[in-house]
Amino acid sequence: MEKTMRRHDGHDVPISLVPALDKKKDKVVRQHIKTAEKLAALLLKLKNDAMKDIEAIREAMYADNKVKEGSKGNMLIQTFDKSLKIEVAIAERIEFSDLINVAQEKINQYLKEKTGNGIDSEIAELINLAFKTTKGKLDTKRILSLFKLQIKHSLWIEAMELLKKSIETNSSKTYIRFWKKDENGSLKSIVLDIANV
Repeated sequence: MEKTMRRHDGHDVPISLVPALDKKKDKVVRQHIKTAEKLAALLLKLKNDAMKDIEAIREAMYADNKVKEGSKGNMLIQTFDKSLKIEVAIAERIEFSDLINVAQEKINQYLKEKTGNGIDSEIAELINLAFKTTKGKLDTKRILSLFKLQIKHSLWIEAMELLKKSIETNSSKTYIRFWKKDENGSLKSIVLDIANV
């Protein structure tokens, strides 16, 4: 019985009817995906093993300093000669609750009140730009940048308080990076992202 190749719609096609180029593409894709899956598994093992060892060092560090329980946050360990280092960074994902709509309304009230008193229209545009969405999502950095504005007006202060209350940290992601000094003595990241090799 002749061998077949399965199409995307689930139908089996006799291999003799599959164009040679399609067979070649199929072989190349399967071969490299298999290798990529093995590398992904190795990277996951590297991350898990490194994190386990780093947590053991963290616990030893707390024990040595007679601290019962410490933070599970960022960590940096290096070799004795400081030529190699491993860095663990935890990035929190910030989102906003519906209270941000109330904060935005307060800001609009402030802008309306100040526009009549001659507020710079460019400043108003900058403030409104913070709430501009991309694909339906607010830009966290732009929103948080509003806290840097030194505005003393009571409506603005109330808006910033509401904005602060609207901030929610829903999840965090742990990153691990490996560094090595090059021949010039500069620490360079060991690139593990195939897109940046």
